[in-house]
Amino acid sequence: MYRRIIMSRFGGLGDMVMLTPLLRGIKILYPETRLTVIGNDNAKEMMEACPFVDEYFTYDKSLKNTLFLIKTLWKSDVVYLMDTLYRISTVYAMARIKERIGLPHKRKAFLTKCLTVEPWMNYAYEPVVYAYFLKKGLGIDVTTLPDWDKLYFPKLSINQQAHVKYLLGDFLEEGYIVCSLNTGSTVKDWPLKHWLILFDKIKEKNKKVVIIGAEPKSSTKVNFSDNVLDLRGKTNLLETGFVIDKAELLVNGCSFPVHVANAMDTPVIGLYGSQPDYRARPQRIYASICSTKKCAPCDTLFNSPGYCIHPTCMESITPNIVMDTIEKFYHEGKSLGVYRLFTGDKS
Repeated sequence: MYRRIIMSRFGGLGDMVMLTPLLRGIKILYPETRLTVIGNDNAKEMMEACPFVDEYFTYDKSLKNTLFLIKTLWKSDVVYLMDTLYRISTVYAMARIKERIGLPHKRKAFLTKCLTVEPWMNYAYEPVVYAYFLKKGLGIDVTTLPDWDKLYFPKLSINQQAHVKYLLGDFLEEGYIVCSLNTGSTVKDWPLKHWLILFDKIKEKNKKVVIIGAEPKSSTKVNFSDNVLDLRGKTNLLETGFVIDKAELLVNGCSFPVHVANAMDTPVIGLYGSQPDYRARPQRIYASICSTKKCAPCDTLFNSPGYCIHPTCMESITPNIVMDTIEKFYHEGKSLGVYRLFTGDKS
């Protein structure tokens, strides 16, 4: 078996959370194998806190960083490239990694084994696709493990929780709905005007809201009503996970918080426009609310037509529809939702 496995994944934070079942599975099946993950700097805090990741490196394209990676990874056993980036593939080739496995795209010359996209993958939950390629490329089948697809997100220690509890104040005891106003892409964002209407409707039901995410720019600063606690920019990555963990419900566009909620067993109402819910929704979700636009969803996994210049798919999801779903959630006793793993079978 491999002495060292390198998992190369450059993507959003949600992509990194969806990678965790594979990382955990590799470490369970081969505990003596050194597991190295390489990706963006934004995931460093999360990856370094994963007990099944031995080391995490970032790549910033600088000469210093490139030379460091070549030296550190020199003649390693194998790297599984889980994206289609070109430049990082040249680094692995220069490091003379023995097996370099991934989708060819424009980098076929730098790979030793090319994977092939299959039609069913556009209709499968992304970790299912990752796991298929892992088995195809490296001969490692994590799907043989019980609950193999369970996502993981690091929890805070008791001492670390104190800061977040202070920020939440009375909201922690009274219960709250958590959301982020922005996703990793504007095309997946629910309009701000819809959020504000929803918050007013939630207030009428005597419920509270906690907003998470990056610190807002001056153009997106809003004066919210007193049932809304704005924690944008006030928590780090792991602390944000604690806020999601303690929430009664997450309402969100397709983004990092949805996958964290899935890992924390926090119920989710997901809002989906260009992004297909069958590919990116959690295995267990209370409700998917999808755009009614005829052109949605349009974002296929490996052959996306590109984003609209003026997307309207998310706007078609009205605050009334979301509020009706929230009321149903509380009426039904805060259900976590029915488990379903999308494997590409459209039936």
